[in-house]
Amino acid sequence: MDFDLFLMICNYIGTIAFAASGAIKGFGKRLDIFGISLLAIVTAVGGGNLRDSIISRFSSLSSRSLAPIYVSILVAVIMYVFVTSKQANASHDKKFYKWLREAYLIFDSIGLIIFSLIGATALVDSKLNLMSAGILACLTGAGGGIIRDLLINEVPSVLKRRHLCPSIFCNWRYLLLVGLCPSLSKNHCLYHSLNSWLL
Repeated sequence: MDFDLFLMICNYIGTIAFAASGAIKGFGKRLDIFGISLLAIVTAVGGGNLRDSIISRFSSLSSRSLAPIYVSILVAVIMYVFVTSKQANASHDKKFYKWLREAYLIFDSIGLIIFSLIGATALVDSKLNLMSAGILACLTGAGGGIIRDLLINEVPSVLKRRHLCPSIFCNWRYLLLVGLCPSLSKNHCLYHSLNSWLL
């Protein structure tokens, strides 16, 4: 599979996952559809925009596709319809709220790892050292969630749980594979990095 196509597929999977986690956070705070959509958008696109601002890549900010924003709004609306219909049918069902909490953790973890690795692929050709590239790649994955949690006046969840550690490991593994094994294609490096997270 072509590397750019694979990255695009990962980007949409990560966008959907992060938008869903942002929407679920909005339900926990009893926000309306506008607030839920805002959290979904910020979670999905905040990290990449933050990374590009830090490395002064403003041209990509202005020319970036709006598709992730539209996808985030669509996910937020679908989640809103689904959750409000479930809440109407089972007003105080503990299983449903437990399912929402578990879904939030799953979506947040998927988005974090995918966007961290996308951040690492975006920084391969930059002149940054391994430490800086690894930190900025993690910021790509965690930045949207940090902004989301700050907007709803919470300590960022990535600082309270340990799911940032696998993200850091996968980023540096990818950056090391690309740097030390030029014979491997970027697809293989990304595959091995994702595989290490799944295992």
